[in-house]
Amino acid sequence: MTRLKAFRQSQCSAWFERTYGWRISQSSISPILSKQFDHLDSGPASNLSRHPQWPLLETPLWEWLASQKPGPTPSADVIITKAREIWNQIPEYQTLPHPQFSNNWLNGFKRRHAIQIRDREDGVPPPQPQTGRKQVTALKAFRGEFTEDDVYNMDETGLFWRKPPFGVSPAQDLLTTKRENSRVCFMLCTNSTGSDRLPLWVIGHTHTPEALRRVNLKAMDIHWRYHRQAWLTQSIMQEWLLFFYNHVGDRRVLLLLDSHPDHQAAVEATPPPPNVHVQLFPTHTGTPIEQQPINSGISQTIKHYYRRQWLAYIVACKGSPQNPVYTMSLYHTISWINQSWRHDLANAIIYKAFRKSTLMDPQIEFITAPEWLDLRSLYETVTRNNPDGRTVTSLENFIHPVDEDFEDVLNLGGFNVEGEPTLQDMDDAILPTLPEQLVPPAVDAVTGIQTAIRHLAHQPWATATDLQALERMGRMIDRAAGDEHAHIVETIRSPAET
Repeated sequence: MTRLKAFRQSQCSAWFERTYGWRISQSSISPILSKQFDHLDSGPASNLSRHPQWPLLETPLWEWLASQKPGPTPSADVIITKAREIWNQIPEYQTLPHPQFSNNWLNGFKRRHAIQIRDREDGVPPPQPQTGRKQVTALKAFRGEFTEDDVYNMDETGLFWRKPPFGVSPAQDLLTTKRENSRVCFMLCTNSTGSDRLPLWVIGHTHTPEALRRVNLKAMDIHWRYHRQAWLTQSIMQEWLLFFYNHVGDRRVLLLLDSHPDHQAAVEATPPPPNVHVQLFPTHTGTPIEQQPINSGISQTIKHYYRRQWLAYIVACKGSPQNPVYTMSLYHTISWINQSWRHDLANAIIYKAFRKSTLMDPQIEFITAPEWLDLRSLYETVTRNNPDGRTVTSLENFIHPVDEDFEDVLNLGGFNVEGEPTLQDMDDAILPTLPEQLVPPAVDAVTGIQTAIRHLAHQPWATATDLQALERMGRMIDRAAGDEHAHIVETIRSPAET
């Protein structure tokens, strides 16, 4: 809004129509730019860092609301009706399922813009009242009883794992379009120093995707679960809680969770042992405490690294006859995410994220988190090579796709209907992957290790321990491959000898 005040009303109106394709009269601009809404530039609403669910809808809806005549704020039903009208005018959203504009969305809209909305007229109960600052103060005081290593946060986050930086192709069928929006859910949990990052839990649509059928997930330290919506459920949360209790053992720890109903129900159904204290973040407090650590830079950084890998994969497949979007598999996804979670995510990012929640003491100034990698060069390389002439998604929308973190992102209610993807479609590569492409031969693995050894042998920073670890791995693979080959030969020869 501060930026709009620098222009004349006619310029603001022209800018708004060019940006959103929706005309707003000059008479409506005056109240929007009046001092009545100055608090949005400097008050609590300006500091809420959580992204709106549909950012291209948010601005025109709010400006329509601000342009209304003085008096009572329109009811929730009126606002939702207007939201549906604006939605139908936004080209970027036309390939997405039409949203239901639930109470959760409405409550978030109210918090972001610090407004009061009359209750919905369809009998839906109003949201819970604000809990006030006392609950926040009590939680911060209780957190002080634990060392930094013993304070944990867990939250789930969605990922559109094969969504490219392009819109829909004119030649694309509905099935392919929806499969490009395939999503999985990751459960991320770490302590406030980053010294203890729990193994990833991944939730997909099906029991075992084809790309993971022969993968040793236990060796990768990844836990796969499934649900038709590819999102966290109470039963999965209960299972995860038992896993967490076992992980921390007898240590006295604090686990912070948001107040999602499935979290609450799972904690009630699976009470923690006496040494584990589970606390839910207060809701509707109007303070930054609502932004829990995982959502304050941790999950965003993981996704940023992932999309760098995804763009690099598309570039590497440039000369291939197959579309990389079609050959992309969930094995690539969990491998890249796991590596980023273990190695790329700096402890300083985790440290700062916990302090953004205001639960932890003020941050130490000299601890600086690394800057995000610049994806623009890779992004431009990919978008320049656009043989299908598809519309190009902006870099911002590619990095932060709409609806990625909302459980009702894809309605798969009508299965086996023409044009609708099945659950297996959503988890499998669009083009079938050959078995030999899924599992490289042992000889290729040994050759790769020998190449890595030669590379390290010429690096001044390499150590004897590094080289010896690779040599042991090469011998282990070679020996396992030899034993398997001997078993096959013996199996072939035995009938002939008989």
